[in-house]
Amino acid sequence: MASSPAQVIFNITPTHSPQTPHSIVSFFYQNAGVAQLASGLSVLGQVFAAGELPRHAQLTAAIAGVTVAVQMDIKTTHPDGSANMVLLTVERPALAAGASLQVDLALGSGPAPAALDLRAGLHGHHLAATLTGPGLAPQHFDVLAALDHALAAGTASIWQSGPLASQARVAIDLPGSARLVFDVTLFRDGALSVEAQFNNDGAMEATGGRVVRQIAVTLDGVAAPAVSLDQGQYQNWHGSFSTSTRDGGQGLGSAAGGWLNIRQDVAHLEATGAVAHYDLTHGVNTSLLDGFAAAAAAPGWNAPLGTHGVATFMPGTGGRADIGFTTAANTAWLMTQDARAANYAIGQAEAASAAPWHLWDAQHGTWLGTNAYPSLWTDARGGVGRPGAAGSTGLTQQPDAATGWTLDTAHQPDLSYVPYLMTGARWMLDNLQAQASWNLMSQWPAMRGEAQDLVVQDNQVRGAAWSLRQIDEAAWASPTGSAEKAAFTEASAANWAWLVSKIPEWTAQQGEAHGWLPGAYGTPGALPPWQQDYFASTAIAAARHGNADALTFLNWEANFLVGRFTHTKQGMPAHDGAAYLLAIADPATGTPYATWASIGAHTAALGWSNGAGWGQSQGDYPQLALATLAGIAELTASQAAARAYRALLADAPPFTATSDFTRDPTFSLIPPASPTMAALSVVLGADSWQGHPDAVILLDGREVFHGLIAASHASGGIAIELGQVSLAEPHAVTVRFLNDAWGGTAATDRNLHVEDLRLDQVSTGQHADLFATGEVTLRLPGAAPPALPVPAPPPPAVPGVLIHLGLSEDAWAGHAHATILLDGVVLAANREITASHAAGKVQYLDLRAEMTAGAHTLTVRFLDDAWGGNAAADRNLYVDSVAIGGVDLHQSAALLWSRDTSFSFTQQGAAPVIGSGPDSLTLGLSADSWGGNPHFLILVDGRQMGGVQSASASHAAGQHDFLEIHGSFGTGQHQLTVRFLDDAWGGTAAQDRNLHVDSLSLNGVDLHRHASLLASGDAVFAF
Repeated sequence: MASSPAQVIFNITPTHSPQTPHSIVSFFYQNAGVAQLASGLSVLGQVFAAGELPRHAQLTAAIAGVTVAVQMDIKTTHPDGSANMVLLTVERPALAAGASLQVDLALGSGPAPAALDLRAGLHGHHLAATLTGPGLAPQHFDVLAALDHALAAGTASIWQSGPLASQARVAIDLPGSARLVFDVTLFRDGALSVEAQFNNDGAMEATGGRVVRQIAVTLDGVAAPAVSLDQGQYQNWHGSFSTSTRDGGQGLGSAAGGWLNIRQDVAHLEATGAVAHYDLTHGVNTSLLDGFAAAAAAPGWNAPLGTHGVATFMPGTGGRADIGFTTAANTAWLMTQDARAANYAIGQAEAASAAPWHLWDAQHGTWLGTNAYPSLWTDARGGVGRPGAAGSTGLTQQPDAATGWTLDTAHQPDLSYVPYLMTGARWMLDNLQAQASWNLMSQWPAMRGEAQDLVVQDNQVRGAAWSLRQIDEAAWASPTGSAEKAAFTEASAANWAWLVSKIPEWTAQQGEAHGWLPGAYGTPGALPPWQQDYFASTAIAAARHGNADALTFLNWEANFLVGRFTHTKQGMPAHDGAAYLLAIADPATGTPYATWASIGAHTAALGWSNGAGWGQSQGDYPQLALATLAGIAELTASQAAARAYRALLADAPPFTATSDFTRDPTFSLIPPASPTMAALSVVLGADSWQGHPDAVILLDGREVFHGLIAASHASGGIAIELGQVSLAEPHAVTVRFLNDAWGGTAATDRNLHVEDLRLDQVSTGQHADLFATGEVTLRLPGAAPPALPVPAPPPPAVPGVLIHLGLSEDAWAGHAHATILLDGVVLAANREITASHAAGKVQYLDLRAEMTAGAHTLTVRFLDDAWGGNAAADRNLYVDSVAIGGVDLHQSAALLWSRDTSFSFTQQGAAPVIGSGPDSLTLGLSADSWGGNPHFLILVDGRQMGGVQSASASHAAGQHDFLEIHGSFGTGQHQLTVRFLDDAWGGTAAQDRNLHVDSLSLNGVDLHRHASLLASGDAVFAF
């Protein structure tokens, strides 16, 4: 009898099936504990793709079709203004032990409810913190009084503001390098939770150093266990305190009772580009999850400044589970959504607080950066700086050796990014930003170009990979409009722009094998290809985030990263692409070997080659190569990368079986999609005067048929089968006619007719006639490549008129592509449309154009129709809506083949503008003007904007006047009032003065509001 396996594969979260129509995304509440979990409010992070949650849109949440309360706090936005990273607070019913409930999120409408009054809610609560230590008098802090003062003064930092939860931060400076940071959340039910950070992170202070102290916290009269900290400078510690066991986020409760686990739709998260594209079919071995649970249950796990499985000596190599694209725990959490992985990963996020890489610049109110200190280096060799002196070359205080940590950019773990995405916890974002700042400041200033922020120049490639990864993640995750967002985005952009600028130089140096990033290696002339894979993972992640320069660089890298597996005939054994080392340059001169043959020959000569085996690949090197090839195939539609992936996996390199990935899922990325295959055939017919026509058929330049064609043209000819072809790639079918003959009349003629080109017996509609010796080539275009994951640029400061198009598609063998023209001039070329028409999805495309007053024509051109012979095999494009300048044209069109559809409209002259600010309300008005034009006033939130206005456009003729109202409307509820002043009536419909509000748009988005004022009075519109 076969024995059962000692370990089993953990079942991953099943694909979510929304129970609410038009759901955007779903998640699950799960009680992973052994007792009932009471109802309450839950907080989580949620990422949306561009356009999924438009600017100013609202969300609804439903459980089993029953609407529950939801609050969204938008942290980052896409360039089109739609929400990207959102902190959600959602009502949660009680959950029995082991139970799960699905929560569907969908677009809603209407104004957001009023936010909780945090200052009022603090009354009746008390939070006291007392610090004691050797030689120090006790220090007592009334935290809520400090927060109330900061709220009153406008200095508190707001993180949540809504009807379910409001959160604000107050910081309290201490002598030396220490400070206290409290994030206080008030929930709807009156409960209070506090995320407290006891930080010793002050950099460039006059005094600092190690702090030994005891911390006592009392919340509403309940004293938490005292905590003893022996804290080195640049180390932080985080603790949580709450009056409620009902309200909170991931991990609320405990495994011994009710225990909240929030299972998110990871496939959706992957599709947004926020995380790598993991292979969710692999799963994770239960032994790994059980190991996480055992470690978290072991004594000392919750000790302050605990390391939680993170290597404190970071330069150490070996099979470390904390380094890679992200940690093994984060990967397991993403892939399984299991509470054990989540709990362990959050513990490692706590360890990120303990790592001495927190460099807070109190003078500038942010993390230490090169804008303030361009020449500063955190290494002791930088010297001793002076507090606040911009020219400082070193820190004023160096970290001590007693922390137990040795930091290293080349082996640093990514501890905070994934936990922050999943939870939205602000203290985790602090750690992510701190680590990114440290990566900049720990780089030698001459190497990074002082304030140029280059971490990729002359660095170890793995150091460049992980440093830029942290900077990119902090740039992506930091809230829109924050100083941190600006600083890390600037640093990220500088690195990718520098890399792109080096492409011509490096291409010339590296020759036909170009595409590898130069860097510092231990062995002269050697290149570890797996370090190139590390950097490729950073490029892939940045490209998925929408970085155009990263995608450009990845395309350049692909020549080497793919080519190392595809040049066996040129002398580069395919197995050496995943070897530990390659000979890449002359060890004496450093001159790169410029051919695949020279790389292969020198690698073999040095004994580094795998040859036909895998002796030099005994590690995760083939896993890394597979991940790189998969990422390149996904982002660039490279069929060469996809073929290389399949060939490499078919050779069974070490540690690439499914069981290997389930034990260690760190590099378990989804393989390239297998190409869709179809049987290709050509139908040939003959005019056979004095013999049959002699035909040759070539497929992609390779001869696949040569023979005489006897089947007559009149009878429809004969089908010649050419075999299976991939629909993902373009193909060329060439038909040659070799023996033309002509007797002077139509009846005395030898010809060859290409009657049809067919895929799976379905006509492509292509045909040709060869009336003389020669050839004709018929082409199949292949699937269109994926749209480059580069977001559209933000609107210009002087935006022109907004054109708001709603588009969708039927996708078959690729997505639909469209070009948009205004009056015959291209506004947007070859835009890919991915929203499913059948699923009721719409993809909005916003374009801006300067227009003169008068008639205009907007054209949508469908570029790439495809038809496979039935309704399920059809590519179509739909124009679902068209709005110009906030006015809906109420027009649509279905493009079922490649063609143009046009929409005519009349653009009014420049609208008058009242008010100032970044937001714009556009009001469309018309009039019944008996005895004079109607006059009106505009009020926003009860405040009059501008003076008396008038409308003259004829309502009866369908004309419109427009008025723009500018202001800083931001989020939350607002009211627009249109006050009609001078109604008049002569007794008949023709003798009437009225004012009509025909349209209202906010920042170009139609709010679908209108009203007719038939008597003097107000029309009030909420927005």
